[in-house]
Amino acid sequence: MSLDNVLVTGGAGFIGGVLVKRLLENGVHVRVVDDFSTGSWENLPNSPALKVFVHDVALRQGLSQFFDKVDAVVHLAAIPSVPMCEQNVQRAFEVNVIGLENVLETCVEKGVGKIVFTSSAAVYGDAEGVLNEDAATRPFSVYGWTKLLGEAMLRSFGEKHGVEAVALRVFNVYGKKSTSGFLGVVDQFIADAAEGKPLHIHGDGGQVRDFIHVDDVANAILLTLEKTLKNFEAINIGTGQPTSIKHLAEKVLTVFGRAVSAIVYEPARVGDIRYSVADISKARQLLGFSPTTSLDTYLASRVSAPSPSFR
Repeated sequence: MSLDNVLVTGGAGFIGGVLVKRLLENGVHVRVVDDFSTGSWENLPNSPALKVFVHDVALRQGLSQFFDKVDAVVHLAAIPSVPMCEQNVQRAFEVNVIGLENVLETCVEKGVGKIVFTSSAAVYGDAEGVLNEDAATRPFSVYGWTKLLGEAMLRSFGEKHGVEAVALRVFNVYGKKSTSGFLGVVDQFIADAAEGKPLHIHGDGGQVRDFIHVDDVANAILLTLEKTLKNFEAINIGTGQPTSIKHLAEKVLTVFGRAVSAIVYEPARVGDIRYSVADISKARQLLGFSPTTSLDTYLASRVSAPSPSFR
């Protein structure tokens, strides 16, 4: 499909800023819709091909004016983490569910042919092995439930209206070089280690995650936009490499020359799961996706430039 104009909701966020930059580099005209509750103007490049609109996707009124002559929508706008959703369930539902509904209705109204939705590994809940897309979905958190409901809405939308609707089940993203706003565990550990602070682990540290760099996530979204897919697809976006939180903390402390005794253990958090690692066979097959940034390479790069700075 032609991709002259792409609208990105939540485009001023962590993933959004990287994606917008890549789209612009590819010659695409980009519109960003963001309420800047967690996003930042610093994340957005300065370009005549970029238009930014300040709007909350949870508000249907006024949304459609931004969708004129849009070829595809990437829906990133969300309350972006398990803890934030647990702290404010109502707002999580408003943004993650009603916000998506508003975007889908506007896509129908304006005849948008494709939507890419960033879902999450949280839809799977707890698991014992590597997860493929046919694994049972048993969310463990409010965040996971909002994403799973979003997928159901997306499937219905795609099948009913004959639109390409793709849910990317993104695993644990890292690569944020700014310390503003919410930080995932990798970047929080790096920030704390660089400042000589202890690294706090919730639970026993045996929780296993699949960490994927934000550049690889942006690349997966670009590949999804380029490919012609069915009316609905759910696709894992990760690396397939398991890392425990304890091992991650030890890695970070080692590269920063800190003692392992700098780890502080705290009670487990509500909604945290034990094991979450992706089978990315489907992403390789349908998208030609392959992650290119390793966690070790990223950690080494941050040691050489540990001070907060955004890309």
